[in-house]
Amino acid sequence: KKVNDVMNRLHVAMPAKRDNKERPPCIPESVQSLKKTMDTDVKSKKKSLRDLEIEEGDEYTVDLRKHWNLPNEEEKYDIIPEIWQGHNVADFIDPDIMKKLDELEKEEEMREQAGYYDNESEEEDDEMKEIRKTARKIREKRNIIMLESKEKRRVEKPKLPRKKMSTDKMNRELGALGIEMDSDEDTHLNQMRSRSKSRKALKRKREESMDVDKPRSRSRSVSKAPRDQSGVRDAKMARKVKTIGRKAQVPRNREAKKGEGDRVILNMKPKHLFAGKRKGGKTDRR
Repeated sequence: KKVNDVMNRLHVAMPAKRDNKERPPCIPESVQSLKKTMDTDVKSKKKSLRDLEIEEGDEYTVDLRKHWNLPNEEEKYDIIPEIWQGHNVADFIDPDIMKKLDELEKEEEMREQAGYYDNESEEEDDEMKEIRKTARKIREKRNIIMLESKEKRRVEKPKLPRKKMSTDKMNRELGALGIEMDSDEDTHLNQMRSRSKSRKALKRKREESMDVDKPRSRSRSVSKAPRDQSGVRDAKMARKVKTIGRKAQVPRNREAKKGEGDRVILNMKPKHLFAGKRKGGKTDRR
């Protein structure tokens, strides 16, 4: 029913062909080339640093100069001179040193084959003899100085304690040297030191209680116990005393006091007590 009501409002236009000229769609060449690469299964993937690292293995090094922004791109990989103590190290390096070394080794082999070093029994000239003689004297002098220094540094100690050296052994050793020890003058060596007699204790008279004029003998002074340990019963009590002392120090630390004896007054004349007119009443405030 509704279709019949709307049919008179509809109009279907059929376009008529204007001419026989072909007008294909305009596709850019870049899109066509991209489409061709997409049709083929070959994927042109860009190599990442990880891919390069896997390919090169242990020989891989990060190229830090690749992204340098320089006015001249050719200067990226120029050799940077290494300066040491104001000198260019490259000035002291010979790039052909390995080649020259090979040439020297070949020349040395040729000399050995030709018997160049067989005549080693040639006599030395006078100058060489003098040099060797001087070097020998220097070495001897150096060894003497080292020995003297060691003797000065060494602390002489008895090689054998007196208790270990017996008189019989000493007699044998001195006898081997041709010294006789059988005379009466040397008998004191075999005698032992006798114990010295102790001094008798002196008897002292009993002093009267009222006799204060006589000088009193000085007795041994009794060492005083440290103040932090006096009056402390045991280790538990000592720990408790230290804890109480630390807690008592907290308020003084807050006031920036140096200790319990710090009585410093920073402001001897505070402004609110020494400035302004005095009114009636008490004089402790202005």
